[in-house]
Amino acid sequence: MSTASSPSPIGRDSPLAGQTVVVIGGSAGIGLETARLARAEGAKLILAARTPEPLQRAASELGALSSAAFDATDFERLAKFFDGLPTPIDHILVTGPGPYYAPLAEFDFEKARRHVETHLLLPIHVARNAMGKVRPGGTVLFTWVVPAAAALQRVMRSSPR
Repeated sequence: MSTASSPSPIGRDSPLAGQTVVVIGGSAGIGLETARLARAEGAKLILAARTPEPLQRAASELGALSSAAFDATDFERLAKFFDGLPTPIDHILVTGPGPYYAPLAEFDFEKARRHVETHLLLPIHVARNAMGKVRPGGTVLFTWVVPAAAALQRVMRSSPR
């Protein structure tokens, strides 16, 4: 974990001011943009993501309290991440990739298994590890995005003509 800090750009009028927000998947996309908005509203951030370099850039840009690079579907590592979090946590956001698509002839069962873990087991592990860490009235939010155009193209390529 790395640490950094910077003052909030706003006063104490925001409902997020001074609250601790954990963003798993916080180095890109919806996770990064949500972290930016939360920080702009005065939240303290803890970021986690799989790839160290973009995570470090995001953590530095946003003045995150800390950051941790790991694969959240490594459930032992996820538990260690939660064990190291300060309490209380006010909000947790978990973002993830879209579902796995492939033509049947090219279907990769290992990739499919990892996507099943991500979409079905990750929320359960996060919720279980968040117990006792998230304050009463806090939130745990899971979001996955399916890029519609890419999904449609994959399905069309795999459809018989």
